[in-house]
Amino acid sequence: MRFGPDDKFWVVTDPTPESVLEDIVFQTSLRGLERQFRGGLTMASNPTLFTEETEAKLEAQRRLS
Repeated sequence: MRFGPDDKFWVVTDPTPESVLEDIVFQTSLRGLERQFRGGLTMASNPTLFTEETEAKLEAQRRLS
């Protein structure tokens, strides 16, 4: 799949011990993801991209358990 700078997708990251679902799954674009990395997101958080919200939320719930 090809993404333009403003096309939306879902991102899931690894949780911290205090994380809730909303902390680790979010919808963004390439522009937004760039801002996330500038704001402190790192590859150590294992960010994973998804095109479907349902799949992203299932992965986030799996990471929380």
